[in-house]
Amino acid sequence: MGKKILIGVAAVLALLAIVGALLPRNWKVERTIAIAAAPAAIHPWVDDLHRWSEWAAWNKAMDPEVKWVYAGPARGVGASWAWDGPKMGHGKMTIAKSDPEKGVWVDECIEGDEVNAHSALVFTAAEGKTTVTWTDEGTLPPVIGGYFRGFIESMLIEHFDVGLKNLKALAEKGAK
Repeated sequence: MGKKILIGVAAVLALLAIVGALLPRNWKVERTIAIAAAPAAIHPWVDDLHRWSEWAAWNKAMDPEVKWVYAGPARGVGASWAWDGPKMGHGKMTIAKSDPEKGVWVDECIEGDEVNAHSALVFTAAEGKTTVTWTDEGTLPPVIGGYFRGFIESMLIEHFDVGLKNLKALAEKGAK
């Protein structure tokens, strides 16, 4: 009887591994907001990673125990922000491209030391407003990653919506 249970558990685990290996592991999230400010008023908020804690959802209120380390230049290409905390996890983002009129592009190492995600805040200016489109895409680990794809996308959507609303408020206040 015990042998049959062991075989049954092994079969279920094998089935979960096979299904997990077949599930899509890539995520992509995109959120947009219109800001009544020029790209030049928005860019300093996203080009300086030290300022992200003022508008992004990832801050000390979310994870009071998080440890942050900034490296490289103060802003722009090469600037990086690493974090390690019980709620935020472990990761690092590095600005790969920055243009005051077009936006900021970031390489991300999430829960590891290799780049496994890319993010961008892209500006499109028209008629006195700037549309900011925030995208993030990456790949989760094999086998179990596909099980978490929906959760990751839902969490990012929520965090991006909060961050973009905060960014809008700060940029519009500064533009006046």
